[in-house]
Amino acid sequence: MSTCISNGRWNDSRSSRTWALCAFCFANFATLAEARAEIDWSGSLALTSDYLQQGLSQTRGEPALQGGMRAAFDERWTVGTWASSIDRYAGSDDTLEIDLYVARAWRIAPEWIASLTATHYFYPGDDRYVSYDYDELTASLGYRSMLFATVAWAPDYTDFSYRGVATDRSALSYELSAHQPIVGRWSGTAGVGYRDLSDLFDERYWYGHAGLILAAKHFTLHLTYTYVDAAARQLFGRERADIAWSGTVIWRFGAGD
Repeated sequence: MSTCISNGRWNDSRSSRTWALCAFCFANFATLAEARAEIDWSGSLALTSDYLQQGLSQTRGEPALQGGMRAAFDERWTVGTWASSIDRYAGSDDTLEIDLYVARAWRIAPEWIASLTATHYFYPGDDRYVSYDYDELTASLGYRSMLFATVAWAPDYTDFSYRGVATDRSALSYELSAHQPIVGRWSGTAGVGYRDLSDLFDERYWYGHAGLILAAKHFTLHLTYTYVDAAARQLFGRERADIAWSGTVIWRFGAGD
């Protein structure tokens, strides 16, 4: 295991990566806006009983308010922002997550779609000595909007566990998931994932989820059961790595409203 703590709120390499991603997003937004005046805007507001990401709670089992806006230029390009309240660590002033992303999709066959997404995660309430901001590149392959395989890589990930703080390290995750209509407005979801944190804490863990979705015109209700293995619970404790149910209600607007 290898742990370290940054000497300052920002370092040159992290700051340059952040500005590079922002510049890339802005350049693509400006180019696409010029190429096509018609932009499909959409957004969402949500309330969840527990904000879970790759099996870990970002609110230590407490509710979170969430919302986002996205602009779709065609079937290929999307840019957007998303935010959520968080409470990952006891005594931390870090209470907000803001994501900025740009995505590119390719229809490689009538039933297959591949996508690549670049995301910057920004935590404005970070401790001034440790920055949890990071960048992530996600590649996904989908079949008939029912089966999905996803790989996510963060080159500069920072996290806190029972083994201390590890900063600016590489993190990888792999996930297989499925979405299946059941009857009427009801559908089911399931997935299994593997997260490699060996560069941070010399550990890896498995996680999984299964649930039901009830979809109406503007509202969607999710009921999800999430599982994480013993390695995650030993590393992060049950406040962040628990086996539990969660519920989320989402209001969507725009784009054909």
